[in-house]
Amino acid sequence: MPGAAHLVVFVTPDLAESHFSEAARGAARVLRQAGYTLLVANTESDPATEAQALELLMACRQVDGLIIASCQPPDEAELFHRLQRHSLPFVLLERRIAGVEASFVGWDDEAIGAAATEHLISRGCRHIAHLRGPATSSADLRLRGYTEALVRANLKVCPGYVAPGGAGADTGYQATRQLLAVNPRLDGIVCYNDAVAVGAIKATLEAGLEIPYDLEVIGAGNLPYGDVLKVPLSTVELHGGQAGEQAANLLLEALGGAPQPPRSVLVPFEVIPRESSRAIAV
Repeated sequence: MPGAAHLVVFVTPDLAESHFSEAARGAARVLRQAGYTLLVANTESDPATEAQALELLMACRQVDGLIIASCQPPDEAELFHRLQRHSLPFVLLERRIAGVEASFVGWDDEAIGAAATEHLISRGCRHIAHLRGPATSSADLRLRGYTEALVRANLKVCPGYVAPGGAGADTGYQATRQLLAVNPRLDGIVCYNDAVAVGAIKATLEAGLEIPYDLEVIGAGNLPYGDVLKVPLSTVELHGGQAGEQAANLLLEALGGAPQPPRSVLVPFEVIPRESSRAIAV
């Protein structure tokens, strides 16, 4: 059973992703006004670490509720069913888990993948790769959006243009090196997030190519330093602070006592063009 310490834990895969850190700040603001303290558990995008943390929190009687941005596979429902059997209220953030009826705050990730791809198409790119994220629902949906945008534009969907980018700069760097080695016609890359995009830009510049003249790149998340990189990064702004506030409000409703049916809230997003996708006319 939840405790009475007015304590909420935000379980996040990676605080280095700016929308998660913004979400933590947004949630903390709302929870503080309601008399709750927010603690953060960073799982380093490791499902085993996350599972261990959730097991510990289930055993702790001082935690009132959870906000969870899970790194579990999208069909790993049992862990969350156990949370429900322990009567520990939680709200899912960004990543859905199939078969789990719980309140959710996130984005239309399919639309995000499509919007980022359509942006590069609008700039003239015709051979566009996708560096997909980890094995989560958000990554799956962004890949689907990328694919559907290509189909709508009558562009070829090439399996060889989709690479496992993960969630960090190192994976983006390695994936881009491999793509450039076998796809000399590549002229655009849609990245799962900004960190992956930073790695993609590094690999592209090291290959002797110019961004955006030879290849254009777009990420997602709007890193705080994205506009001051050597090549300012085009991105998708996710408004993470607003997502955290919404998640905290839904959790407070659940902590209010009366049973609440699960609710889903989608936070708006917007494409922010910068120089990495020819935001400056040439």
